[in-house]
Amino acid sequence: MFAMHLRTKKRLEFWQVDKNSEQPIWAEKAFVTGGFRWSGERLAVQNVGGLLKMTVPLGDVMVFNGKYLKAVPKAKFMREYRVD
Repeated sequence: MFAMHLRTKKRLEFWQVDKNSEQPIWAEKAFVTGGFRWSGERLAVQNVGGLLKMTVPLGDVMVFNGKYLKAVPKAKFMREYRVD
C-alpha cells in the first residue's frame, strides 16, 4: 500500500503492523532473513532498513522509501500521511 507524506509530497510504501494482514515484499524478505520477528504483541526489528534494534507495537506503521524504514505511531501516520 502507498501513502503520500503531506509535507514532502513523497509517495511511500507502508505496512500497518499486524500479524494477519498482507505484507509487502520488503516485509516478507525481512521476516525470511531474520530482521523482523514477532515478540508477543510487538514486531521486533533488528538491522533492517537502517533500523538497528527496536520493537514496534501492533497497529503502528512501518514506512519504506525504497531504501530506509521508519516506524511511525498510528496517530502520527493519520496526521502526516494520506493513503492513496
